[in-house]
Amino acid sequence: MNPQPDQHTPHGLHLRAIVFGLAFLSFACLLGQFFGFWTMHVFGCWVLPSATALLAIIAYRARRQAPGVASPHTWIVRGTVGGVVAAVAYDLYRLPFVLGGAPLFKVFPKFGQMLLGADEPTWLVQLLGWAYHFSNGAALGIMFLAMVVRPNPRVLFWGAVAWALFVEAMLLATPYPGYFGFQINGRFLFLTISAHLVFGLTLGWWCRRFAFARARVAM
Repeated sequence: MNPQPDQHTPHGLHLRAIVFGLAFLSFACLLGQFFGFWTMHVFGCWVLPSATALLAIIAYRARRQAPGVASPHTWIVRGTVGGVVAAVAYDLYRLPFVLGGAPLFKVFPKFGQMLLGADEPTWLVQLLGWAYHFSNGAALGIMFLAMVVRPNPRVLFWGAVAWALFVEAMLLATPYPGYFGFQINGRFLFLTISAHLVFGLTLGWWCRRFAFARARVAM
């Protein structure tokens, strides 16, 4: 059965929850490593590819629906692109601090090592680490759009900002900082919170400019 347009019905809400949950598995991969439920290597090999394939199938089967933020195709495709664009802005904002000595990018090769289950080859470790980073950005975009039941430009923009800051607060409450050797002090908090603010502002601009614009064109 093809996914149907969301009309605030139980079916629509269930589909939103399914899409949200599948996207969340990108974060679950790392969280499970923190708490000893599974390794990123096992989860990344067996669970994430299946979740990604299911999201692609849902988006493909919803491709002929009316465009706009009520469509699973929009949540997944526009959410993915918006999340990746926001992740690029997030990294560009942090780049001057990294060049100044802040070890903000050191987590990426660590991600790669945990996904690969090995330290070599270095190029593959780096590739997997950065790919996982952008997977999380895409997941945040998908999850956000799947949550917005009654969108308007203000909700999409400021909601994305609030979403990015909420996610950062949740990450700070996990073992993430200590696991990767970050010292929680004023400088670290400023850099990580301001970077997530940039992510949220960029994602909000993208969703308002592209996802909501498509809905207006279709009306």
